[in-house]
Amino acid sequence: MNSAPPKKKVSILRRVYAELRFSGESLRINARAMLFALAVGLLVGVCGGTFSRLLSLADTLRDSAVWVELLLPLAGLLVVWMYRRGGIKTAGGTDLIVQAARGEQPVSRLLAPVIFLSTLLTHAFGGSAGREGAALQLGGSLAELVRKGVRMGDEFSDLAIMTGMSAGFSAVFGSPISAAIFALEISCVGILPLGALFPCVIASITAGTVSKALGAHAVHFILALSPPGVLFYGRVLLLAMACGLLSILVCYTFSGVRAALEEWIPNPYLRVLVGGSVVVVLSLLLGQHYLGSGQNLVQDAIVDGRCHGLDFLLKLLFTALTLGAGLKGGEIVPSFAIGATFGCLLGPVLGLPPQHAAAIGMIALFCAVTNCPLTALLLAVEVFSFAGAGGFLLAVAASFLVSGYGGLYSKQKFAFAKNADATGTLHHASDHRPPNAP
Repeated sequence: MNSAPPKKKVSILRRVYAELRFSGESLRINARAMLFALAVGLLVGVCGGTFSRLLSLADTLRDSAVWVELLLPLAGLLVVWMYRRGGIKTAGGTDLIVQAARGEQPVSRLLAPVIFLSTLLTHAFGGSAGREGAALQLGGSLAELVRKGVRMGDEFSDLAIMTGMSAGFSAVFGSPISAAIFALEISCVGILPLGALFPCVIASITAGTVSKALGAHAVHFILALSPPGVLFYGRVLLLAMACGLLSILVCYTFSGVRAALEEWIPNPYLRVLVGGSVVVVLSLLLGQHYLGSGQNLVQDAIVDGRCHGLDFLLKLLFTALTLGAGLKGGEIVPSFAIGATFGCLLGPVLGLPPQHAAAIGMIALFCAVTNCPLTALLLAVEVFSFAGAGGFLLAVAASFLVSGYGGLYSKQKFAFAKNADATGTLHHASDHRPPNAP
């Protein structure tokens, strides 16, 4: 009659022992992953910090002399030549890294230097492009080089890519929290490979710290807040839904311009000459305001509450032409600019202060075009120091729901439906992304 309690006690002890063994094995495995992440973070941090400093010099060169942008078509020829010479897929871009993070695509060892130089050329000579595409590709490529150098097996390739993406995003943007989560969230929406969380965090913090020490500046704003209330949240909801709809236009414009130029001008050298020349003509007609990453537009909208009526559309056009022609960079910072200027324009119509509306527009559009709501919320926390967190939370949720299954990255997959329909919200084996999504 007294035998039951000892058996139960033994069972609990066995379970505790099993958990302790698992913890010890995890520490052993992750000690190696930590050393790898530190190496990646240091390398990518140095390269990312150097890259950020050189981008600042490139922007200064572009802004100091109007004649420099006249050379954009020639810079484009050099970019195309580097990609073709290196045998790198020019149409893949960040999508190559997204696929590599799922173990579906190898990464060229030449990708890091080529994307580094081509993005600098694009910025220096007047292209309208961001820098995160280069940061993600640079980080993923360098992490693969480290993995092969320390002779880690191919089974760690996806972990290496995610670690490098975290480091690259953090080094360039100075936002280590959102950088670590972005690398986990981007490749398959709805599934976070948390086994890679620890190395991604280590690499992100390391790269961000090293990059900052080299002079890179984080994106940060002090936000003047509106008092929250029922009307405030209603206005934020309308603005976020409008940003979700705008994201559809943004993504289809990027993919549509690229596809149209490739169809009309199959030769990549001729295509970059024509596309680059169109960007030059537009900049001579409309000014240099829409060249570069668009950080100037973000600054004007969020700090001064100032924008022009067509800023968001013109920035979209300039960036779509630049990237569609074959020049390199990224779409995220231009999307920040598009969202911020759109929010600054629409916010006062809805009764929101233009600065606050610009901040909400920037985060909402970023969420909608990347399909990364967790990253978007954490980015708002880092960039705006947790100010107005409730409004950003609502904006992220609404824009994510309304934006559909399109996005900046065509190789992104959706493991879950975006809405709670008749099939529920549980995981489905098939990808929800429509085949014709951008």
